Amino acid sequence: MKKGLKESIIFKVNSAHPQLEKIKNAANVIKQGGLVAFPTETVYGLGADGLNIKACSRIFSVKKRPANVPLILHIACKKHLFDLAKKIPREAKDLIDRFWPGPLTLVLPKSRIIPQIVTGGLDTVAIRMPNNPIALKLIKYAQTPIAAPSANLFRGHSPTCAQHVIDDLNGNVDIILDGGKTSLGIESTVLDLTVKPFKILRLGGIIEKDLRKILGKAKLADNRKKIKCPTNNFHPSVCSPGKMILVEKTKDQTSKMQELALQFRMSGKKVGVMATKENKNKFNGCVVKVIGSEKDLNTCALNLFSTLRSFSRENIDVLIAQGFKRKDIGLTIMNRLQKNIKKGSP
Repeated sequence: MKKGLKESIIFKVNSAHPQLEKIKNAANVIKQGGLVAFPTETVYGLGADGLNIKACSRIFSVKKRPANVPLILHIACKKHLFDLAKKIPREAKDLIDRFWPGPLTLVLPKSRIIPQIVTGGLDTVAIRMPNNPIALKLIKYAQTPIAAPSANLFRGHSPTCAQHVIDDLNGNVDIILDGGKTSLGIESTVLDLTVKPFKILRLGGIIEKDLRKILGKAKLADNRKKIKCPTNNFHPSVCSPGKMILVEKTKDQTSKMQELALQFRMSGKKVGVMATKENKNKFNGCVVKVIGSEKDLNTCALNLFSTLRSFSRENIDVLIAQGFKRKDIGLTIMNRLQKNIKKGSP
């Protein structure tokens, strides 16, 4: 922590049965315009009163976040959606009945009460209802929608435990609610309902196949190859130690990774390998970290950001990452890994 900064207050909170005294203390900080980092089912959020311009401006300052990148508003009751969005299509009601609380963010036309700073100057607002008792209690007692991007420095890896928040933001956040490790470990899916066909702006915890079950093929744009939106709003975490090479899922994937590892080691590079447990013993002389099993991609998604963070402490020159089949949650993982690739040669 930088000299002169006061350390953040850290409250350990039972995720299943949150202690109300700690939650109420944190909620009062939100009411007074302060910042509270808290767990959701996806990642930890950096929360402020979503209707308080000064409080929201602190989020941008602390994260070093560009002003044109919108914030997501978090609510604790479905009916509050009607206060924040001026037009809600029928499909939105079907989606929230199926996926809320949960890792789905809906982009809708914003109501007049929402400050422009929250929307990045757009006339739309992103809203979700998190599936975490600590988050829901905090929002309830704060009595306001909470604006909360991930609780890390901009372009850094999203935090999946309180220690990640402490590493990045200690001293810049008033309170950190430590509710343990998040259950999903990857950000929410962002779905734009203001365009036709509806468009996924960010891949996340809800996979496309499940959205299509509710919306139908005619109501969801096929933009799997290029997930983006204007001014890179809702950009996923982007950061990796050294140079990262992503090796696609093919029959000879492991041998390609071995060849690359040997090539870089022979040239004097310190090589890191992010691999599944099935391949963990196949890269002698490398710093190998296991993301999970090929048979359990949900666990791989959960461990993705924490594994990438751990490589940052290894001072490696090149990171070789094992890729996954671009389907369902595997597509989401590959989207995040792709965002970590830097231009240029190692």
